[in-house]
Amino acid sequence: MAEPAITAAGGALALGTVTLTGSILGLEYETLLVGMFGGLVALSMIEPTTRAKMVVSVITSALVAGYVGPIAHAGAMEYFPWASKSAEALRWFCAFAAGVSAQTIVPLALGWLKKRGGAQ
Repeated sequence: MAEPAITAAGGALALGTVTLTGSILGLEYETLLVGMFGGLVALSMIEPTTRAKMVVSVITSALVAGYVGPIAHAGAMEYFPWASKSAEALRWFCAFAAGVSAQTIVPLALGWLKKRGGAQ
């Protein structure tokens, strides 16, 4: 059986959704796009799934990068002042790392919240 892949239409849908949602929420486009590419990298490492789940996963990665990336960048700049020499590269790295890790962290966080809330 052939592995499903994100088609051009699916990629365009994800990109359009990410940029539209990001503009509504006031997030940085660059951070969203880098997070989306991080989500695509992470997606290439997991088992095949449906196209809808792939698109939602990439969108989630981008949004997590949009919110977490700037916070991680600010924290890194605070704790590692020597990193100010490459502040822009560090900003991109924080967004990429958030996008890559979102596909693992979001399900873990949702599972933790479900357990904590008492749901079975």
